[in-house]
Amino acid sequence: MEAIDLHGVRYQQVSEIITKCCCEYDTPFVVITGDSAQMKRIVAAIADNFGLKVRDTINNPGRVIIDEGG
Repeated sequence: MEAIDLHGVRYQQVSEIITKCCCEYDTPFVVITGDSAQMKRIVAAIADNFGLKVRDTINNPGRVIIDEGG
């Protein structure tokens, strides 16, 4: 499973990065957001534009998984 680490990435750059990943990566893939609720909201909004869903990982609150919607 692919993993994208957003540590050190500015909020303004997240849209471009996640858009590219949604276009190029097979789902599911992991996005390391850290504990930033703002970062998670941005990631979820972009994934939603692609009909993908975002879910928290059970064992690590600093990561989300982007997967097929439905």
